[in-house]
Amino acid sequence: MYSKELFSEYFTQWEQYLAKQRIPGWEELPDLELYMDQVLVIINRYNNIFNAKDQNAAVTSPMINNYVKHKTIPAPIKKKYSRIHIAYLIMVCTLKQALSISTIEKILPAGLSEEEVRKRYESFVSNQQRAFSYVSEQMTKISDTVLKDDDDPGRISDLVWQAAISANIFKTLTEQMTGLIETNRNEKTQKGR
Repeated sequence: MYSKELFSEYFTQWEQYLAKQRIPGWEELPDLELYMDQVLVIINRYNNIFNAKDQNAAVTSPMINNYVKHKTIPAPIKKKYSRIHIAYLIMVCTLKQALSISTIEKILPAGLSEEEVRKRYESFVSNQQRAFSYVSEQMTKISDTVLKDDDDPGRISDLVWQAAISANIFKTLTEQMTGLIETNRNEKTQKGR
């Protein structure tokens, strides 16, 4: 059995939590080269937004090495990681919570210039803040209806269903849009030959 009070309190706390969360802007990222252990501290600090209660979700050096090996992110230079690497890692580690690596690679191909990485990262940061606000508003609308207008505690499971189904819809939509972008890019390349 669910408790309306528990869910109501949870949504209030979640809204407050999201309002405080932010990842650093491009200029706030370290502009000096870092070794792997320093990179792990930084990435895990910012990746913690989505994994606050899951200590097993920490980013590890084998994960990063795998991203480099599979060319998901650029290779470090003399075992040192720059601002570009940090930006890539923040974006990849955030997006991999919901998307496959192949989808992420379509959105964020490795080998971009520093200027292109900066633009994409700045867009990522601002869109993440917009997404936090949007999700918070939508969940408040849904939860207000279920938690305040209905005395049936079984309806609380509707909140779980709507959150899960919405996540699936957004994931599918993202995969389809990246497919369209890739198709468009391929068509332009073929026309240019």
